Amino acid sequence: MAVKLSKGQKVDLTKSNPNLKEIIVGLGWASNPAASSYNFDLDASAFLIGPNGKVKDENDLVFYNNPSGGQGSVKHSGDNKKGSGTGDDEQIHINLSAVPAYIERIAFTITINDAQKKRQSFGDIKNSYVRILNASTNELLLNYELGQEFSIETAIVAAELYRHAGEWKFNAIASGFQGGLGALCHNFGLEVEEDQGTVGAGSSRNTDYGNTGNSGFGNPGLGDSAVPYGQSIPQPYGQSSSQSYGQNSAPSYGHQPDQGVVCPRCHSTQVTAGKKGFGLGKALVGGVLLGPVGILAGFIGSKNMEFACLSCKERWSATSNTNTAQWLQKQTESARNVVSKYMGKDLTEALVAGSALVAMADGVIEPSEREKLIEYFRTSQEMRGININEVDARFKYFVQRIQSDRMMGKAEALRAIGKLASKPDAARLVVRLCCAIGFADGEFAPVEKKIVEEISHEVNLDPREFIF
Repeated sequence: MAVKLSKGQKVDLTKSNPNLKEIIVGLGWASNPAASSYNFDLDASAFLIGPNGKVKDENDLVFYNNPSGGQGSVKHSGDNKKGSGTGDDEQIHINLSAVPAYIERIAFTITINDAQKKRQSFGDIKNSYVRILNASTNELLLNYELGQEFSIETAIVAAELYRHAGEWKFNAIASGFQGGLGALCHNFGLEVEEDQGTVGAGSSRNTDYGNTGNSGFGNPGLGDSAVPYGQSIPQPYGQSSSQSYGQNSAPSYGHQPDQGVVCPRCHSTQVTAGKKGFGLGKALVGGVLLGPVGILAGFIGSKNMEFACLSCKERWSATSNTNTAQWLQKQTESARNVVSKYMGKDLTEALVAGSALVAMADGVIEPSEREKLIEYFRTSQEMRGININEVDARFKYFVQRIQSDRMMGKAEALRAIGKLASKPDAARLVVRLCCAIGFADGEFAPVEKKIVEEISHEVNLDPREFIF
């Protein structure tokens, strides 16, 4: 019996169907002819995404002009210019067993061709869906109806397949963008040449889920639609006014954050932080990006906290800069509000599980990392109300689970974190704490950074919102 999904839901695909080798991803939609004097021409595409959140090159964008990608493992059925009638409007065939190892996610998108010129949007589209069929038996496995939440968007990330613990899982996303296929390409790291009718210079991505500052999961942007990480605030693909793809407001990529810390000398937003005297070289290896999100856990409000600009190398402290001090206070208040709103077992478990994963990233638990966590929960204003004894006990539990069986222990911890995928603000708090735990010893090592990336993906957040 097929599984019917709702927005933000994740389900196992291959684990529930162990003999599944090849699938058909069917995408469908229906337009409102009365909404425009032009015919609607919608297109389905698949972005084959690597561990950095981007496609490797143009060959890994599978659409009507490039019907095969991933070394032939992903194939497009061809362009359906009418999009009328029954059945899928377009299909994408995937040989799961042949997808190259470097491809970690496959995002399925729908765009409106020449939307700007025709003044069309997804507010004029209804009955959009994504479904998964077993290519060998034609059995319907999953069905996800996107709903009627869209308005001015001209592109949608409908859903994605992603690897998890050696299996493939399905994530129901439904995040909208403005800017059409061009905006999606920029978001996933591709530079494209398009005529003005397809993507306007001022096109911008629709964001609402206080989540992306994460501009997900830096590519040079097209207007505001795809902001380069590092040139401006990163954003995860998946946040939009109609959403929740684990990003800011939803499990979704998508909340528009505040400006963040700005260098008092050159006004760059490329700012990192650490204990006074921290080496900038270490920060660059696996630094924490403050930008619009900040860093928690013992650094906030600390007299020993120092900021450094990655652009001009200027250094300063909160005590020497009023704007920075105000920003730190705002971050503290914001974190406190999130904890107050989501206080409960799921939040505590996720915070502790994430901290344990980072602390055990290199296979060894450093005393400074455990002490940092306990100290933070014991003294911080943000975490007031959380039982410190429970935190200590659960931290030890997750550490022991990871030590006894790294794969199973890690999977259990990620499951605990994944429960916050539909609460992007709480999920964001967890990732920030994980960054701080990783930086507790003064160096955010690459292996710790990698774990933070995995944690971010588990709750549908773009790692580039937090780290570089």
